[in-house]
Amino acid sequence: MTLYSRPRMATLMEHTLGTVTLPGTHRAVAVGRHWAAALLEAGGRKGNDDALLVLGELAANAITHTRSGTTGGRFVVALVEAGEDGVRIEVTDEGADTVPAPRHDDTDALSGRGLQIVAALAADWGVRTAGEGRMVWALLR
Repeated sequence: MTLYSRPRMATLMEHTLGTVTLPGTHRAVAVGRHWAAALLEAGGRKGNDDALLVLGELAANAITHTRSGTTGGRFVVALVEAGEDGVRIEVTDEGADTVPAPRHDDTDALSGRGLQIVAALAADWGVRTAGEGRMVWALLR
């Protein structure tokens, strides 16, 4: 994990596939996954299960742990093609007083493993400030 870092600067091999702004609701997490699945498939990418799981975890964290989940809150999802074989998922929230970090809760806990899943599936991930909010990103190969 790279805490409060910038994802690598865009190169000639990187470009944004798409960006969507969604309401800060649990239903919007599923909408974001469906949007991303269609976008990745349209771009010829196959086997996107890991990317969609990571997106779902990051979006769920945004609405659970930040102001994005309050009445009228929103979050933004961006997909960036990172080289020939990579995609970076970026979820920008409306900010919180906490810092995203993997939790090491009781193994019987029903929640709290989202960033552990992200760390296990991503080649790298991190957090950076984005206006009054922050962007959590994950690079998948």
